[in-house]
Amino acid sequence: MAYNLRFNLALVDVCKLDDLRENEPRAFSVNGKDLVLIKLGAKVIAFDRWCTHEAGDLSLGEFEKGIVTCPEHGAKFDLNHAGRNVLGPDEEEAGTVDDIKVYPTEVAGTSVRVVI
Repeated sequence: MAYNLRFNLALVDVCKLDDLRENEPRAFSVNGKDLVLIKLGAKVIAFDRWCTHEAGDLSLGEFEKGIVTCPEHGAKFDLNHAGRNVLGPDEEEAGTVDDIKVYPTEVAGTSVRVVI
């Protein structure tokens, strides 16, 4: 595990790249954080597991074109734009709930690492 003490960040090995299937979310608990990792083409995206509305499990949500939809009330978050809320729960306007956090990732050999 590598550390950046200036910003108190850690680069943590989470899984092997072979543990992830294309466009299929997988939940992990890493250093006290619940994350979802999803492989989309050549990149891996990591983000908070729980919806900011009522803690719906985003690992069970639908994924389409970089957008994750909460299975509980339909809030949508854009993973390509820092987890920005693009549709509120029950089809309310965007921004009615907080954004989710998206974490930087890297693939090093066969390992997937996340900065947390």
